[in-house]
Amino acid sequence: MLQRRNTARLAGSIAALAGALAVLAPRASAGTGRELPPRFLGAPFSVMSLTVGYPNAGFQLRAKKLKNSEILRVKDTSKDNTYAHPALVLMLERSAREVARVERGSLMMVGDLSRRDGGPLAGHVSHQSGRDADVGFYLMDVQGRPVVREHFTPFDPNGRSRYERGLYFDDYRNWVLLRAWVTDSRAGLAHIFVSSGLRWRLIEYGKKDPRFAPYVPEVELLLKQPPGTSVHDDHFHVRIACPDNLAELCHNESRLGG
Repeated sequence: MLQRRNTARLAGSIAALAGALAVLAPRASAGTGRELPPRFLGAPFSVMSLTVGYPNAGFQLRAKKLKNSEILRVKDTSKDNTYAHPALVLMLERSAREVARVERGSLMMVGDLSRRDGGPLAGHVSHQSGRDADVGFYLMDVQGRPVVREHFTPFDPNGRSRYERGLYFDDYRNWVLLRAWVTDSRAGLAHIFVSSGLRWRLIEYGKKDPRFAPYVPEVELLLKQPPGTSVHDDHFHVRIACPDNLAELCHNESRLGG
């Protein structure tokens, strides 16, 4: 009788473990549009964060959540959309920490990343595979004092808020942020989208400041206003490249026609 009980308990434990592994395993049901190559169904990929598909036609598995801290705050309207590949989340945390180190009291305002499982996200064409994030500009008042807004604020190429008098684009701290991004070798930065007017402003500012001039060539390559999308005059849109070990699953550029 005791042996039967132990056998039953063992069978129950095996069944529970199988159930837990099924939860962890990637979804690979036929017809779901979320099929994975067979080698990605087992270890080590079955317990890793996966970014799959294109920025504008993809999904993610086991994403990392970006959380509020003393140096970083997620917009209230984005609190359900702050999941991404760990490489992106950690890069945002590192860059927020660097700006706050250089300029004490600085707070990075972050908008949408992706939904927990990725896929289409209202208000966006991309942000589907956990490699995109919207990051608000650092702001200042007319005296040059840091200002924080809970929403993204659009700016003209002269660095003035389009709608709020006395609010300005903080060239210096936004360049500290750009420098942190382009010197972060761990994330694999692919693009920084911003309006053409602010792109020009940032490049000209960087050329004149010896602290930033060495990084201007790389920033020039990364900064761009993508055609056919929103103007990006109220935030940076940053995208990381596909991790090397997921090249079979992940596509760096958006799918044409997507």
